[in-house]
Amino acid sequence: MRRPLTITEVSYEELVAKAHAIAGAGGRGHLHTTLPGCLITGSPRRAIVLEATDERAVYGFFDDQPIEERAKPLAILLHGADSVPDDCETLAPASSAVNTMADRMRAGKGHFHILNPVCLANPNPGQWTILFEDDELGVLERATAERPLADIRLVERLIYA
Repeated sequence: MRRPLTITEVSYEELVAKAHAIAGAGGRGHLHTTLPGCLITGSPRRAIVLEATDERAVYGFFDDQPIEERAKPLAILLHGADSVPDDCETLAPASSAVNTMADRMRAGKGHFHILNPVCLANPNPGQWTILFEDDELGVLERATAERPLADIRLVERLIYA
């Protein structure tokens, strides 16, 4: 695990093109949205980070403005529409650990990451990890062998709200 990740900075347009190239080729890649000071980037700026798994490369678009609206279609493209629920869609219950983290986020206390089994920032390689950076409580996490879709859907709803 390397944190912060070594990131090649690109424009938003280049990041979008790379995401579409990965998806179009049936390749593997995933996205992170980060806030200033996030462990993944270590940057004082917001970022959309693309891990191009098959290339073993990491690309990032950095901005001072909110990035979630620009990241959401890329998350759907790379992670699948099943992981990013519509705003009005009813969610299945998430785990108690992730619900606790979600309550902290709703109170403005931190932010989430969904780290898949091959993610370079994952402290639990080979497992799915829901990681929550909390200024008061530190880093909270929940790791599972199976893809925790209910947890992922709650986290994605909060990230893109």
